[in-house]
Amino acid sequence: MFRGEMTCDALLDYIDHLPSDSAFAAAVAEDEEYADLLLAEGVVDEAPQPPRLTEYGPEVRALATLVDRLSYLISVQISRAGGRPPRFDPYPRPVTALERRRRRRRFDRHNQLVARLLPNR
Repeated sequence: MFRGEMTCDALLDYIDHLPSDSAFAAAVAEDEEYADLLLAEGVVDEAPQPPRLTEYGPEVRALATLVDRLSYLISVQISRAGGRPPRFDPYPRPVTALERRRRRRRFDRHNQLVARLLPNR
């Protein structure tokens, strides 16, 4: 299959950009030896990652909106019946570099303000 026409770095880059629902991704996710290796090295990140921007098209955006609105309607119905609705997390959206930078700047400004107001913390 691999005939040396592609460098190893290019091949790894190609593999990294395969869709999350590819056969390769499924095989890696179901590989128990690889899972044991990740657990042994402590590499496993338990936090779910947002979807890639390349996998978040108009169809997924519409479905995400639908899921969020359905969760809201379920909450309303539970509240209306006198119950306490569970907390529904919004459907994950991709996070751009701009959003990450804005969040980081907000966090840094918050920490600066806390340091000024509470110098002993």
